[in-house]
Amino acid sequence: SAVIPRHEAFRVQQASLHRIIKKMRIQSPNKLGNACHAISSASTLAYTAATFFFAKPGSKLFDDEWVQHGFCVIQQDIPYWNTHDLCLYFDVILVALGLLVYRSLRGVPTPEMKYADEMMLFNMLGHLGHGIAHGFIGATFRSGSDGMGAQNTTGMERLAMEEDQMENVKYVLIGIGFWIGLLKGVVPKAPIGKVAISAIIVYIGGLFVSNVLGFAYVQAVITVAFASTQLTRLKEEKEFAYAAFAITSVPLSIIPWIESTSCKDVASKFGGHLMFDVAIPILLTAAYYFSWRHYSTPNKDKEA
Repeated sequence: SAVIPRHEAFRVQQASLHRIIKKMRIQSPNKLGNACHAISSASTLAYTAATFFFAKPGSKLFDDEWVQHGFCVIQQDIPYWNTHDLCLYFDVILVALGLLVYRSLRGVPTPEMKYADEMMLFNMLGHLGHGIAHGFIGATFRSGSDGMGAQNTTGMERLAMEEDQMENVKYVLIGIGFWIGLLKGVVPKAPIGKVAISAIIVYIGGLFVSNVLGFAYVQAVITVAFASTQLTRLKEEKEFAYAAFAITSVPLSIIPWIESTSCKDVASKFGGHLMFDVAIPILLTAAYYFSWRHYSTPNKDKEA
């Protein structure tokens, strides 16, 4: 058989390698994003199940400080400076910074970057609502109504015990508004009418969950909504931005485990629940920035 010259063999190998790399560039974002969503979904749902079964005083799995409040809370006796107050302050600041980044980078004319624009904008606005909700929780610490009894009370029981009906109306509207913001953030393309109906249904379901398990309930709902809508996207839509935002879900599914099982030893040194709240806008902004870099780079530079 004929012997292929060395330089010709090298050229063939180089061409084959180029085809493999090109193929990997098309497939990898899809596979990476799907894997991240699978990992984060499994972690979050396992966390939710564990809290519902084992989040009780004296638990061998969860930290007693976390069980008492449903969050790892530091500086509980310092008005306006406990973990929930700090979450409000940091969320407002980081969301404002994130929206400034969004305003300066938005508008790259590609479908994939339009997806990133929507994810960034609506998730940031949803997180602002998240921070405001922490502000209301912080107020309960100042009023002294965050005792163990209150945390073991469901939302439905709280509504039944409240004598001032206007307080109940405010409580319900705030709760539904909270869910509209979060759900619109994770499913930005959904019509606002459907989001509002979903928010009402999810809010009613949450009324039957004790306050101490409220965070786990929120995490489960958001994870199911986000992962289901992302995983069912068409394969050709799962490009770099899809993978970038999917990656953010992995650390966000792990931090609650650290907070709830190591509140005293680890989480309290980083602000308690604050470390979770701060991670969200930081990771979202990073995903958005790297997506912008990817799609604003000329194609010839990407293929070099």
